[in-house]
Amino acid sequence: MSDKQQRVQHQHMTPAYLQPRYDEVDLRELFTVLWQGKWLIICSSLLFLLVAIAYTLSQSNVYRAQAVIAPVNNPFQLPIDQQSSLSIDELETELFSQTMADNMAELAKRPINVITKIQRKQGTIQISAEGKEPSELLSRIKAVTETIDSSYKSLIRQRTEQSLNILNNELNRLDSEVVRASLGDYVAKQTYKLAMLNHPSTKLIQVVKPVSEPISPIKPNRKLIASMGFFIGFMLSIATILVRFAFKRKNIE
Repeated sequence: MSDKQQRVQHQHMTPAYLQPRYDEVDLRELFTVLWQGKWLIICSSLLFLLVAIAYTLSQSNVYRAQAVIAPVNNPFQLPIDQQSSLSIDELETELFSQTMADNMAELAKRPINVITKIQRKQGTIQISAEGKEPSELLSRIKAVTETIDSSYKSLIRQRTEQSLNILNNELNRLDSEVVRASLGDYVAKQTYKLAMLNHPSTKLIQVVKPVSEPISPIKPNRKLIASMGFFIGFMLSIATILVRFAFKRKNIE
């Protein structure tokens, strides 16, 4: 009687709950198979690791320079009930509008190209730039921090002057003394504001954290890429061994 016939006969004679499960994998057997394929695992892992390292070395370093700015609290020294300030979102829109960018570019004698990020909890705005040359990034952010206050003062001064011209023209046309008195009070406040804007000591924007030249690159993450390469090689080799083992086991059964 052949082995196959004996196995079939044994299955008929043995209760189902006592019959061996041939589809189950013995952990000891599995470990033995993996151990036998250790050189494939080692070589595959090292190969993918070397490929990942070669890839990272071919990539250029990318650096980031950044600074943090914030609005000056009560720059015109007004009483609390007369203070009015833009929200941090509105301020970001104001500071990095096309008009402001043109003003800063004119003062810095170079194009202004930065990334902004609002930090609402701190009430600040982070400005940053990314590139391959740390010194160029440093000068780019410096150009913003050194010109943003004077550019913003110039913009607010221009708006205040235009507002005063309109208000003064309206005052000359009004006949009502009550309206003239109310409007005159507002004109006086705007005139005071303009005088403060013309004073060199008045600052609207302050640099909370000045920029410094970046030292460490932010990209590529060479350690992560190398680790991922090693891990992929390791997992692929194990998958290959297990697939081969499954086909071999199936053929034997």
